[in-house]
Amino acid sequence: MKKLKPYLFTSLIVLLVLTTIFIFKGIFPFGNNSLIWGDMHDQITAFYYHLYDSVYGNKSLFIDFTTSGGINFLGILAYYILSPFSLLILLVPRDSIYLMVSVIIACKMVMCSITCLCFLRTYFKNLPSLLSILLAIIYAFSGYALAMYQITPWIDAMYMFPLIMIGLKKLLDLEKPTFYIITLTLSLIFSFYVTVMTIIFIFLVSFIYLYVYKEKEDRKKAIVSLGIATVLSLGISLFIVIPSYMQISESSRLSFKLKTLLNSKMGPLSDKLSFIAFGGVVYAGLILLFKNYKENKQFLKFYIPTLLTVLIPLIVEPINKVWHFGSYASFPYRFGYIIVFLMILGAGYSFNKYKEKKTVTLEINHLASLITVALVSFMIVKFSIRYYERFQSAIYRLSISFDNKLILVLLLTTFLAFIASLLVLLLNKNLSKFTIVLLFIISIVHITTNSYMYLGNDSHQKELTSEYRLLNKISKDYEKDNYYRVKSYLTNMLTNNGMVMKYNNLDHFTSLTNKNTLDSLKKLGYGSQWVKIYSRGSNLFIDSIMGNKYILTDSKLNNSYYKSIDSYNGNRLYEIKNNIPFGVIVSKNDTILDKNNSFEIANSLYKNIMNTDDNIFEIDDKISLENIKASTLENGLVEYSEVDEDYPVYFEKDVIIEGRKILYLEVNHFNDNNQNFRINEAFNLYINGSLYKENAFTEPENGTMYLGIYDNERVNIRLELKKSVILKEIVVGIMDTNKYDNYINNVTTVNSFKYNRNKITAQVNGEKGKYLLLPISYDKGYTATVNGHKTDVVKLYDNFIGIKLEDGVNNIKIKYIPSAFIPTLIISLAFIIITVVILKFNLIEKLINIKVIAEGSYYLYLFLYIVFTVVFYILLGLCFIISYLTYINI
Repeated sequence: MKKLKPYLFTSLIVLLVLTTIFIFKGIFPFGNNSLIWGDMHDQITAFYYHLYDSVYGNKSLFIDFTTSGGINFLGILAYYILSPFSLLILLVPRDSIYLMVSVIIACKMVMCSITCLCFLRTYFKNLPSLLSILLAIIYAFSGYALAMYQITPWIDAMYMFPLIMIGLKKLLDLEKPTFYIITLTLSLIFSFYVTVMTIIFIFLVSFIYLYVYKEKEDRKKAIVSLGIATVLSLGISLFIVIPSYMQISESSRLSFKLKTLLNSKMGPLSDKLSFIAFGGVVYAGLILLFKNYKENKQFLKFYIPTLLTVLIPLIVEPINKVWHFGSYASFPYRFGYIIVFLMILGAGYSFNKYKEKKTVTLEINHLASLITVALVSFMIVKFSIRYYERFQSAIYRLSISFDNKLILVLLLTTFLAFIASLLVLLLNKNLSKFTIVLLFIISIVHITTNSYMYLGNDSHQKELTSEYRLLNKISKDYEKDNYYRVKSYLTNMLTNNGMVMKYNNLDHFTSLTNKNTLDSLKKLGYGSQWVKIYSRGSNLFIDSIMGNKYILTDSKLNNSYYKSIDSYNGNRLYEIKNNIPFGVIVSKNDTILDKNNSFEIANSLYKNIMNTDDNIFEIDDKISLENIKASTLENGLVEYSEVDEDYPVYFEKDVIIEGRKILYLEVNHFNDNNQNFRINEAFNLYINGSLYKENAFTEPENGTMYLGIYDNERVNIRLELKKSVILKEIVVGIMDTNKYDNYINNVTTVNSFKYNRNKITAQVNGEKGKYLLLPISYDKGYTATVNGHKTDVVKLYDNFIGIKLEDGVNNIKIKYIPSAFIPTLIISLAFIIITVVILKFNLIEKLINIKVIAEGSYYLYLFLYIVFTVVFYILLGLCFIISYLTYINI
């Protein structure tokens, strides 16, 4: 119990701070609010629902059919939620998962403090217990933890890091590498992406440690041990690392551009600096460390270059981006937990060697210390209250760089906490309980105010939680085995809403969004931006092909093809009146990605399904320009800009309708999905002189736009240009409703269809030589049988599953297992056996004593270290300096 007491005390303090904040903000379990915001709201919490349904329902950890036509879920699982703490969601009802996420975050922050304390108590025996507890608490509430907690797996890497460092030190000191292998393997499994950055740090820091503390022969032995142990850890975790990496490599993430990297200068410095705005007592310890340079000389030889390896990227953006493999979206210092730990390491070392003055502390010094702590605490609280709303707003936007005063406030409060801590140490000249209690007070005040600003988002709390409450309510009405999809037109709705409401849809957002799927759905006329796919857009015919049977909207739908079937707090669920197929029979394969617009694709599908030469869409791209200059660019793009600001600026088209037709408008812009935002709010759309859509288009609605149903009339379409834009084409699609009705009434439908975990079963009457096209995104992991005989799964229309049919009844069974999972699982199991054998028989100890292996490993490591340092630190550092003088164009 005596050994456990510090860990229990640390946990209780962390929980006390969190509980205080949870109570004041009404966060679960003390209210119905939640910590969710940003990616945790839009992505990660929804993934917890899929995990829950995989355990208690009929979903699978391999595949998710509720979003974007079906996605490989194994990579998402590994990237976002493969943590032991994720299992906590299984303890609550399904509709409370979005609330339980707050408890998961709290547990991870407690774990951060425990592992940090474990390191400090392992290596700093003279460090007062209360002070080691304080430093551990500061680690848990560091700027990194508070800014990054919304990406929950990165906190897993954070709490594993101190344990890995214990194992690394043991290994480099030529002790058994068992602890290093276990902790690094677990970290790779829990959070492989950020743990790769831990491995980069291990590569850099090991050389410095060995150079400072070890003789040459021991260095060689340690490098062999390090290499073998790291390879074993990677080998054991391959069943997670490789499938996840493959999924990332096929994703729509931001592309790497050398010019951008070389000219990125300091990047979002405010956001990066915010990660080290924590723990004034830590900086006081560092001052004392450097003040006593002679006594700490050997440690500083190790500590300074080690600190610089992660401090330089904070300032030099090109090097920072290399750590992030080229780009990082809105999170510019993902390995910030390393610098936080290093600062606490330096402070811990300093206090561990702190020499108390053998003098009696005067009462006046005690009084001055108390006044200093009280005054500084008051100032920190006052600053936090004054700038609270601004912080909440900036944090919700994922960056405080929009309000530069905020970084000054963070740095100022940290500086005040530092000055107060330093004065307390200097005035008392000891580490007595009185001194440490005062350090505790100033630190807890700083921690609590920072945490209150970062944890939870008051201004958007109602909006964020109400979305989950709505989706949970809809999920209760979901009928089991309903495989049809919902188009969501709700203004504010998390993108992965299908995972929560149980209904399938095409909306999807992860960092692993498959590029081919995104590009294909974009070509079909659905909205998209960056790595987000939206179900809004396209047209009635393609919707029927894709199984979009329902529409969820907060407005009344005036469309004769739909009927209202339910209402949820003013939001209506509509159902298409006709019976639409889920899976159609096509005679031949065709492409999507080479078509100019969704109407061309619709015509191809219609001909293929109906065995006709007729088109279902008339396509008209002849648009007149009024007061608009058109400048032709490369790649078929045209830049449109106004000629004279004193005159109206618009595109115009008159459409003569004969019979009953549905009109659609499509504005095709960049091929690069990262550029879609450039047409946002670029137009006002008028139909027959009346404003139809103001500030078109938007992020969710930048696909095909529905213009209405018309009978035998002339329709004037005017698209007012509000700003210069670059487009490929503006095209009007005119759908023949008679042909659509004919398609609905005559299309061959699937007799039965069912999802069950990672399996699909279907039955359809077919004809030899034709294909069943299922609106499910193709993946190499699918295998299939028809009437018990194995058959190939074909990629149809560039993205969808196709099954070659036989004459008569076709009983189809499809199974999905990620293509790399089984081979890598076998390799991982082999590595576990190899690791056990190597550790059991002390084979590493024998290998490190083989001179050839030791020499070869040492010089290979030295060569790689020099190359890495020269290329990524020295050369990029020079580019960083040059970029301030001239643009580097390579």
